[in-house]
Parts: sequence; structure tokens; C-alpha cells
Amino acid sequence: MAQASESEILEALGSINDPDEGKDIVSLCMVSNVVNKDGNVGFIIEVDPARGAEMEPVRAAAAKAIEGLPGVLSVTAVLTAQT
Repeated sequence: MAQASESEILEALGSINDPDEGKDIVSLCMVSNVVNKDGNVGFIIEVDPARGAEMEPVRAAAAKAIEGLPGVLSVTAVLTAQT
């Protein structure tokens, strides 16, 4: 089974919008450190510390979007809110 490419992962994440900004999390440069190791995908979503708790549904939606890609066995989506 073929692994999802980084571009496929970013395309899937591009379907997830920041509810306050009305734009997708990729174009807002919120996604970083995308890795795919043997079908185990991980990435970071960086948010403003004041919005950390309210962004959990966005993190969950992003993980779900990646789970649907062919060849993905697991997803680790980390929400970070650093100052």
C-alpha cells in the first residue's frame, strides 16, 4: 500500500478552516513538521495561546481528515500554543 505524500497530507489539511479566520490552516501557516513514517503521520498545528482550548475541534478535524487518506495507519496531531 502506498504512503500518502506530504502534498496529499497538506491538501487534506487545507480542507480544515480556522473558525475565526475563515481560512484554511495550511494557508494560515498553522501546520508544521509534517512527517509520514511507514503510514504513521504526524504534524503540529500552532495556535495563539489564548485560543488553545477552543482549537481542539480543529485538531480533531485535521486528524480525521488525514485518517481518511490511503495508506495512513495512524495519525498524531499535536496542538501547540506557545508564546
